Amino acid sequence: MTSQSVPHEGSTYRLKLGVPRSVTLDGHTFSREEFYSWIWREFTEQGLLGIHEGTLLSEEAAGAGLETESWTIDAAEAPRERDWIESQIITETELYFASEELAQRAQQIFKESAATTGLEVGRIEEQKTEDWDAQWKASFTGATVPPCWKVIPPWIDGSGEPGEIYLKINPGAGFGTGTHETTQLCMGILADCFKRNSLSTPLSNPRVLDFGSGSGILSIAAALLGGKVDGVEIDTLAIDNANENASLNEVQSQVKFSRTLADVSGSYRIVLANILKPVLLQFAEELVSRMEPRSDLILSGLMAPDVAAVTEKFSSLLGRQPELRELNEWRALWWRSEA
Repeated sequence: MTSQSVPHEGSTYRLKLGVPRSVTLDGHTFSREEFYSWIWREFTEQGLLGIHEGTLLSEEAAGAGLETESWTIDAAEAPRERDWIESQIITETELYFASEELAQRAQQIFKESAATTGLEVGRIEEQKTEDWDAQWKASFTGATVPPCWKVIPPWIDGSGEPGEIYLKINPGAGFGTGTHETTQLCMGILADCFKRNSLSTPLSNPRVLDFGSGSGILSIAAALLGGKVDGVEIDTLAIDNANENASLNEVQSQVKFSRTLADVSGSYRIVLANILKPVLLQFAEELVSRMEPRSDLILSGLMAPDVAAVTEKFSSLLGRQPELRELNEWRALWWRSEA
């Protein structure tokens, strides 16, 4: 089938479609995935631009009993099987077309067969094309993080006032921009570590381990304060983003990013991990084993119910209690180095 319709410039058209687990069409029964393949074959020439097969967040999966934890963690492991979408009786699918006429034609075809297919045919909505990059740049102007940090994107010029440190982060990949409370808590504690509130002598080029380094923002913060940093991050895309951010801040000679703890060696004056409770507990012994005799440990990614278990685990290994810091519903723990 072909079409002479001219796409409406600047817009796409979204057709909502409820798709059951199996679809019977023209005497053939398709699984949901097979049906999507059939749609691609039949409607590409009709101006089909894309299919969104549905979204189910981990929190929603937990609420539906499909997942045991609302936070889903793969601590440097291959992800377990969790096709939550496939488990749904009806999946809300969205088809994107180049013109309204093409979307209407597909809508009519699905309506005519809905009685036998079990499809739930919804409405068509126009999606205006917008310059999302420009909008994002206009909306993201950075963050001020006490006691000394100014986090800015690379398209904003900035230089530190006395006592301020400017840190550039490219937010495009979305691996951490300094706006989240756990990042801000860690940045605040890092600054205090280097002020040496916990020691009578100042730090000089300490080795720092950043476990779960993401965008590299905490690694870069430590480097800007004078640290020699190893960042560990399983996501290779995040590592690419982190290396870019290190270059933006001209600290690439002070920071190295690796994929696993096995890739780094030696002990560290500061160990920090801004990650979630299950991973912190899993790697507790290994993180503590990387600490120098007199060193600081900073842990975040925690909410109030997480604090007791993490405190108990790490305090039993360290033999001392942490300082607790709070920002909104988030928490950070700081085991200060012993004087």
